[in-house]
Amino acid sequence: MSKRRAFLFGVSALVAAGVLALAFCPKPSLYGNARFSTAVLDREGRLLRLALADDERYRLHNDIAEISPVAIEATLLYEDRHFYEHPGFNPGSLVRAFWSTYIRKDRPIGASTITMQLARIRFDLDTRNIAGKFSQIVRAIQFERHYDKAEILEAYLNLAPYGGNIEGIGTASLVYFDKPAAKLSMPEALALAVIPQNPVRRDPSTGAGYVQMLGARSRLLEMWAKENLLGDETRAQFDLPMAVRGTSELPFRAPHFSLSVLARTSERQGSITTTLDLSRQKVLEKQIDRYIDRGRSRGIRNASAMLVDYRSMEVIASVGSADFFDDSIAGQVDGTRAKRSPGSTLKPFVYGLAIDQGIIHPSSLLKDAPTRFAAYTPENFDRGFMGPIKAKDALIYSRNVPAIELLSRVGHVTFHEFLLDAGVRGLSTPDHYGLAMILGGNELTMHELVMQYAMLANGGLLRPLRTHTDESTELAEKRLLSAEASFLVLDMLRDNPRPDSPGIDGKYANSPIAWKTGTSYAFRDAWTVGVFGPYVLAIWVGNFDGSANPAFVGRSAAAPLFFETADALMAGSASTRPEYSPLASLNVEEVDVCADTGDLPGRHCPRTEKAWFIPGVSPIKVSDVHRAIRIDNATGLRVCNFQAANTHEEVFEFWPSDILSLFRRAGIAVRQPPAWSAECGMSHKEASGLPPRISSPTPGVAYHVRIDRLSDERIPFEATTDSDVTRVFWFVDDQFVASGTRDETIFWKPVAGDHRILAVDDLGRSHSRQLSVKVAL
Repeated sequence: MSKRRAFLFGVSALVAAGVLALAFCPKPSLYGNARFSTAVLDREGRLLRLALADDERYRLHNDIAEISPVAIEATLLYEDRHFYEHPGFNPGSLVRAFWSTYIRKDRPIGASTITMQLARIRFDLDTRNIAGKFSQIVRAIQFERHYDKAEILEAYLNLAPYGGNIEGIGTASLVYFDKPAAKLSMPEALALAVIPQNPVRRDPSTGAGYVQMLGARSRLLEMWAKENLLGDETRAQFDLPMAVRGTSELPFRAPHFSLSVLARTSERQGSITTTLDLSRQKVLEKQIDRYIDRGRSRGIRNASAMLVDYRSMEVIASVGSADFFDDSIAGQVDGTRAKRSPGSTLKPFVYGLAIDQGIIHPSSLLKDAPTRFAAYTPENFDRGFMGPIKAKDALIYSRNVPAIELLSRVGHVTFHEFLLDAGVRGLSTPDHYGLAMILGGNELTMHELVMQYAMLANGGLLRPLRTHTDESTELAEKRLLSAEASFLVLDMLRDNPRPDSPGIDGKYANSPIAWKTGTSYAFRDAWTVGVFGPYVLAIWVGNFDGSANPAFVGRSAAAPLFFETADALMAGSASTRPEYSPLASLNVEEVDVCADTGDLPGRHCPRTEKAWFIPGVSPIKVSDVHRAIRIDNATGLRVCNFQAANTHEEVFEFWPSDILSLFRRAGIAVRQPPAWSAECGMSHKEASGLPPRISSPTPGVAYHVRIDRLSDERIPFEATTDSDVTRVFWFVDDQFVASGTRDETIFWKPVAGDHRILAVDDLGRSHSRQLSVKVAL
């Protein structure tokens, strides 16, 4: 058979094979078993992390609309200018290639169309022989029958080799030029267009490959110029050097955040645009680096931080540890997701619940005094007591005793339910923590804590955090506090004075920041969380292994880093004003209260001040501390009847006995009312003041005693009295058991059963309480 006849026979066979492929072959998949990488991007499209596909290749999927039109046109010009005209193979090119390669035995000439190249890649064909080339053509015809040109071109651009283990033009654009394929410049687009033809020799990340790529790009540029108008300015761009990086230089930014995004991605899905802002991320990382360097002498070696825009609940920045690659601090642990004791950072939420329940308002007077809650006698961080203190100041100065007192009135079960509703997971039962829950007895993550502070800024509505820009902006929300209580809590926290620190910029000293610190038991965790502008910022300082350090105190270890970071963020922000709960929409009013007591001013209150109040909710009573009494001019004794000629009125402060005790300890003299005149009867004395209030035993608490210790146990009886009382008499089930001075604690030997406890002061005023004693075997 002559060569000519053999050639014609071969062409006829190809045509017949094509007809058979069109008629009988099933629809093949364009991608087969190819798996794709995931690129984690920040909100501006900057690469944070590019993950390998399962076959250890960098291979991203891009829709054709996400690829630069110039890159597409250049690829078609260089690889297959008749792509939109042929049926999958180019007969003219095949004839020339076949004749040159197999008939004349000249240098092999390529004739593969883009569809044929896709077939070779997709089915891993060896096309260096006739059988392989034949199979390639058949597969190309299959593709053309079942898919349109755009689908075929898109698949090719996603699977074509671009040097090393890089496949796909979107991947190459991201790796080599750090930008998505849609933003390629013309020199970059033409550079990528020439690589697939010889990806080994034209790998631009190597010196030799870069030179080879430039030569091929120059030839493509001349081809382009013949078909497109090319100005001098555009040509000049091709004379400039290109910054090209290799896979070894790929970034691993915001590592904990990036890995958490990848971990929540069930399948590789191309590019994920996250909510993270790389610029602000770098601010957090820079501030932590500086702070750790300064703090090493104090044993401060690790920190975590989160920045959230509470309006959208987007995570703007997240630092899991001071150094991801430092094994000595277990740097790969993500501190934003680790369960830690929150210390006192939960106190604002107890105050919010107490405001909503009408127990307090910000100026209510609380007692920072030794207090017993059944067998629990809490202390403050400084082991001292401040006496009478306004609710706002008790929160700002993080006093433990007032917070525990409020929790006892709110109910530790109610607060436990609040935490569950707030999304805190892994909690034990309420009774496992008891009242210590408010001091960090439970654990939670920074994510959970930030959500609660964002809830305050969002008017009491809890919303989930967002890490992806394509997540629904209509977030599921749950009301935990009223908008009014949330506003008042933040308003209280805004008066918290900044700490002194050499790194804190005084320029922002007057910027409104509502913030709170926390220190866990035994100095294992130091926290500061706050709200400023549209942000919630959380800072944690400590060790992941739980080792203690006396330096780990929230105000001195975490707060300086918090304010240094907040100031750095505010320096690049147009506004730092808070954006939560417009005042006009809230049911709050500023009213005059007695400055000493926080109650509505009585006629004898010497000084008033403004305080926030929720009409219909906040506790309302007239201050009864300042009272006018009648004094006999001659004896100086207190009398029952007023006689203009012989008596006069004076105003005295009638503080409760526990507060008077604190005044005495602090060396503060309070003028006491004089004794009663003998002519005054008991009925008049009884009606003239306030009855005692039993503070121990605690209301609603059952006392459990083991039977083998029943004879040794004692239950303390304590009461708070009016300032004119001297002694208190105690009764159990109407039987007298003991008496003592107004400040004295009486200890009663318990008897199993339910009892009525009665306290009667020496002026005939009384108060009773139920007590349950349960005996266990």
